[in-house]
Amino acid sequence: MRFVACRLAYDGSGFHGSQLQKNAFTVQQALEEAIEKVCGHPARIILAGRTDSGVHALGQCFRFATSSKVPVESFPAALNANLDKKVRVGTAREVEEDFHPRFSARSRTYRYWIENAPQGNVLLAGTTAHCREPLDVAAMQNTARLFLGRHDFKAWQSAGSPTATTVRCVQRLEIRRRYEVFGSTLIEVEIQAEAFLYRMVRNIVGTLMAVGKGELTADTVPQLMRSGDRRMCPPPAPPQGLCLLHVEYQWADF
Repeated sequence: MRFVACRLAYDGSGFHGSQLQKNAFTVQQALEEAIEKVCGHPARIILAGRTDSGVHALGQCFRFATSSKVPVESFPAALNANLDKKVRVGTAREVEEDFHPRFSARSRTYRYWIENAPQGNVLLAGTTAHCREPLDVAAMQNTARLFLGRHDFKAWQSAGSPTATTVRCVQRLEIRRRYEVFGSTLIEVEIQAEAFLYRMVRNIVGTLMAVGKGELTADTVPQLMRSGDRRMCPPPAPPQGLCLLHVEYQWADF
């Protein structure tokens, strides 16, 4: 039996999330159907992380086991030939049986795009969150520093995915005004951590947007963190602005 890991990108707007569901089409289902066609046998994949409906990925990773003789370098083209164009496999490599896309990861990086404009542009609607109110980027940047380091992020964890601990270490959180596109300003939020809680990124971005709109101040964040109460925090940012940008492993070339 061989074990193959692949890099993966997808447009999440066409799927009900990444993980397999009984009554909805997901990224995992699309991949497993393609693998069965290429390998001639069913195979269950393991993903590096769960993404919700509407969330995108450029650097997702999955692993599967196969008894097929398909050369590892041929898997991307072979799988892509059997996948909708909203899903693309980029690279593949053989790995040891104990490689786990989630637990072997050293860190994960997400990017969130906000379109800041009075009217949302239809060409950006699928990949950005639209915010009509002017956002104070400097205030958001100042607040972002408070999330850095190892903290209990229970207040930014949504219900539905129990975990042994809600303590996480955020290694990087950057906010920048990136582009002027079609008369709209794009604000980019990029966050890297060893691991994330369920919807932690969208919940943090929702808080940062509330600060940018003047609904919260930076000194509110430590109070929210101490409370550990999700109900005290602003609602999560919409899913379509979020993209799993990269999952870091031991290999520099993957």
